[in-house]
Amino acid sequence: MFWPMDGRIRPIQYSRRQGVLKVLSKRTIATSVVLAATACVVALGFTQPVLAQTSVALIDVGKVFKSHPVFGQQLQALKTEAEQFKAQTEQLQRELQVEAQGLQGLEPSSPEFKAEESRLAQKSAAKEVEQRGLMRELMKREARLHFDTYNEVKNVIASHCERAGIRMVLRYNSVEMNEDDPAVIMQKVNGSVVFHTNQKDITQDIVTQIAQLKAASRDTGTNRR
Repeated sequence: MFWPMDGRIRPIQYSRRQGVLKVLSKRTIATSVVLAATACVVALGFTQPVLAQTSVALIDVGKVFKSHPVFGQQLQALKTEAEQFKAQTEQLQRELQVEAQGLQGLEPSSPEFKAEESRLAQKSAAKEVEQRGLMRELMKREARLHFDTYNEVKNVIASHCERAGIRMVLRYNSVEMNEDDPAVIMQKVNGSVVFHTNQKDITQDIVTQIAQLKAASRDTGTNRR
């Protein structure tokens, strides 16, 4: 409605062309919205699975360690030292027991008995301190071996992932479940990975690359000598 000059109220007149243009405009906007929404759905439906297929991989770190050409040798050397240490400790205990039997022929209240008892006690304490120091040193060397090997493996994994476009690597146990092995069963039940395809597992790739690096290092060292 509007007020004309003569004071009478008349209705506002809309042209047919204006109504058609408005309807067309609304339909155009609605169509654009639908197309945009469809494009988003298509992008989410196809892009995300592709990223999921290429950005996450799995690795059995335990298998990589076992296949490491140097780690196994160095770990076995430490185990050999530990076995020798154990044998020496047992031999020392037998020697102290033999020496302690010498006290049986002495009078407990005699000065000789007290002096020999004190000597054996001091010798036993000193040997115990020495043995503890050797054991700590072996444990530190073993921990250092695991530390260095893990960092080496991690660096090889990082380089492989950069080349392959992998954004994340999850650790898992590739050993097949065995109903007769409770430890493996519990590892599988409590594991983070329930299902994966073979293409996701990069364990063998990393094992091969580490072997190649070690072979190259040996060749380089030989040439230098």
